[in-house]
Amino acid sequence: MTMKVKILVITEGATEREVGKVLYDRGLLNKQGQPKPPNWKSAFGQNREGYDQVIKALANHSINSKQRILLVFDQEDAPSPQHRANRIAQDLSRQNPRTWSSLSWVPLGIYSNLFKAQVKSTCIVLHISNASGPNIANKDFDGYILQLLTGSAKIEIASQLAPSGINPNILLSKAETKFTNLMRCNGFPWQRNKAWLYAYITAFQFRQSHVWFAKRVVECAPLNELRRVFAPLIAAWDWLVQNGGTC
Repeated sequence: MTMKVKILVITEGATEREVGKVLYDRGLLNKQGQPKPPNWKSAFGQNREGYDQVIKALANHSINSKQRILLVFDQEDAPSPQHRANRIAQDLSRQNPRTWSSLSWVPLGIYSNLFKAQVKSTCIVLHISNASGPNIANKDFDGYILQLLTGSAKIEIASQLAPSGINPNILLSKAETKFTNLMRCNGFPWQRNKAWLYAYITAFQFRQSHVWFAKRVVECAPLNELRRVFAPLIAAWDWLVQNGGTC
């Protein structure tokens, strides 16, 4: 029996972990890798979410020999993924220079939002979530969910999200056009992905938060769309499984 490669998953928020679990369960993330903590739980506890909290917890995290770590952070309003990666390195070094002062990111593969680094003998891959919905400048993980909801498989996804007996096209039209036009006419066009995501949650009358809505969207999406939208994340995971021992 082949020993699984353990990968410590550290994310800025809960959505990334719930979506990651679905991608893993649906076979899009290499099963030779095993998430740590198990079942895609938070590495630092639920009270350690958000950029500042995760940076502080990560800065003081004990770096053990030959670990493999996947970091997932949002680009937010940074000019590029590289700018955001540099900011992360600076903040970690400022918090704990003894461990992190040598951190230097190197681009990984063909994707501009993937970076790798070695700290002591630990291999780290950084995934900067740089997606956004149409005409939104802010870039983050919620943008990937919007790309699914506005992509070629949106009808297929919406058909599974819509309450029984409700035409999914009508609900899509509300989220895509009616709510969007209302906000624009009031002088408040969508500026952040999460705001527009909540328009979909409202249109489909989903009873839980954006975290669980995102998870449900990914559960409903066809595999080919997930491969397209989450290609960098899939590549980051696969690289850690295959090459993480020689960072």
